[in-house]
Amino acid sequence: MKSTISNLVGGRLPLALFVVWSVLALISVPIGPVDAAVVQLRAGTSDVKGTTLSDGMDKLAELVKQKSNGTLVITNFYQALGVEQQLTQSVMSGSVDVGMCSNGNAGRFTDAFVPFDLPFLFKTHAAGLKAFDSSVGRTAVEKFEKDTGLKLLFVESQGAGRDIQTRAKALRVPADIKGLKIRVVSTPADLATFKAWGANPTPIDWGQTYTALQQGVVDGLQLVPDIIAPAKIHEVVKYNLRLNYQMVVQLIFINGKKFASLSPEHQKALMDAAEEAKVWQRNNGASRIAKVVEDLANVHGMKVYEPTPAEYAEWAAVREKVWEDVSAQMPGKVDLSLAKRLYESQ
Repeated sequence: MKSTISNLVGGRLPLALFVVWSVLALISVPIGPVDAAVVQLRAGTSDVKGTTLSDGMDKLAELVKQKSNGTLVITNFYQALGVEQQLTQSVMSGSVDVGMCSNGNAGRFTDAFVPFDLPFLFKTHAAGLKAFDSSVGRTAVEKFEKDTGLKLLFVESQGAGRDIQTRAKALRVPADIKGLKIRVVSTPADLATFKAWGANPTPIDWGQTYTALQQGVVDGLQLVPDIIAPAKIHEVVKYNLRLNYQMVVQLIFINGKKFASLSPEHQKALMDAAEEAKVWQRNNGASRIAKVVEDLANVHGMKVYEPTPAEYAEWAAVREKVWEDVSAQMPGKVDLSLAKRLYESQ
């Protein structure tokens, strides 16, 4: 450096050029840790922006920034980092920090939530959420975290469980679904449920589902009402049977090692924000579901049918058979006595 300056001032370069060089050198030297204290987290959602699930992630990001005074920042990417299984794998590997996955799709990585997949386990959606927050739910969460290396932040709700949607045939009773190909998640509970009704359950990845419906590869599917319009499924199905037969929640999680690497202050800000986001998101989902279902008919032209108590009882009649089938397929993984206690306690 000293010799360089000597060469410059010794006449090898004009004085003006030396001054410019000196200024640029000063500019290039960091003058302080301007953004060094800000920790950035990349988060992926499996929904488009504007659904109750994505709104919950937005609320989490807002609260985290607020509670950390801007030193912990979550940036959400909507359906840009892979479908749920890919997104979960990315968070497990650490290439993405925060992600989401339904309890059903989590079955590819852990059997922690298998009991919650059982059809007609909860008489109301609210009862299902209460169970997730109970000691039974906490035990499942501990197993989920152990099996995946993820840290659960909170559990989201879409305000209701699964209904059944069909392309060309209205459903009222189980006899109406016999022989129909229904897109399902590839879980023992989904497969056993639709087989018990006489349908042909057909596992198809979510990214291929719209095309499969459009081309008639399948005759229907089973979705929570909230996702139908944002995913444009109303363009390829005509009927929705309000059945609410299966509990579906969305697990919001962070890579376990990433969480451990955060400062205690950032960990607290994240978990406090997650608890507040959970309450806000669930209230939002519950308040929106009636309007969502109404819009399926009035805005999107679908035919929505609410079964009578007698019709509902026909659908629910498969409950014990399906529970036993799933338990037989997964020995030691489904505590039927616990499931029965949960059901009877409501």
